[in-house]
Amino acid sequence: MDEFMEISKKDIEDIENALKINADYKLKNSKFTEKTFKKGMDIIIIQYVANIENELVFATKEENGKYYISETFELFMDNILNGNVSRDVFQSVNAYFHEVIEDKDKDFAEEKEELINFLLLTDEYYEKQLERDLAPDKIRKDYQADYDRIYSDDSLNRVQKSLALKELLHMAICQVVNDIDLFFTRPSDLTPEEVAEKNKQEAKALEREMQLS
Repeated sequence: MDEFMEISKKDIEDIENALKINADYKLKNSKFTEKTFKKGMDIIIIQYVANIENELVFATKEENGKYYISETFELFMDNILNGNVSRDVFQSVNAYFHEVIEDKDKDFAEEKEELINFLLLTDEYYEKQLERDLAPDKIRKDYQADYDRIYSDDSLNRVQKSLALKELLHMAICQVVNDIDLFFTRPSDLTPEEVAEKNKQEAKALEREMQLS
């Protein structure tokens, strides 16, 4: 069952206009108009984050002259209206994490300092927290711990293990970036096998959710 939030006519109009110019969010086979709400049609928006296309589906309805949309839309509304720098931030942190993990002999002191300075300019981050989160030793230690735990689990097959490891690394990066939108995205480096496995997992989760509702 969808939980709904009320949305004003002005917000509908403002969001419709914003979606025409926002590079991070685009409508897919739907319109963000009052007519859509009156017909109770789903609104599908494609979110672009770090070369990932994430499909977001929102239910709509009209009741007693008021308009309603899925409550989860509130998570994205501000970014759609105002734009967002999270894409550049995410790409920078993502690249740093992968380089640190791949090159275990490099200290990355200069790269770490540059990244921290960049993050402090673009959003409300705490320098001491970034110093801890971006420490190469911590990144490598956490990654190795996840690797050991996942690959010692005999209940998972090869594809499930590689997918789980990539997802945990993706979550670690999202936590540093600290943008809730990113938690709805997938890692950008999934293989076709991993994409198929992820689709299967999400379908099963949706099925269980529908059975419980």
